Amino acid sequence: MLALVTVSAIFLRWLPQHGLPILLLFTVSAGTAAGIYFTQRRRYSVSSHGIREEMHDADITAVLWTAFAGVLLGALGIGVVLIG
Repeated sequence: MLALVTVSAIFLRWLPQHGLPILLLFTVSAGTAAGIYFTQRRRYSVSSHGIREEMHDADITAVLWTAFAGVLLGALGIGVVLIG
């Protein structure tokens, strides 16, 4: 989460060089960081309950959403640099 917030700040730093398309990158990274932050308590609660009951499954949805955000940021970043 902190890495995504840092990347969001770096994207804002690139705004003068690459223009408004950088705001799309900022939105994706800041939105992903916010999503992680706001669901963290629920995920930790479910995980601790699963560990306590010795029946814990991986949160595949969270992993897939984070992977999708990473791939999207990479693709958008390449697109912005090639276009700009």
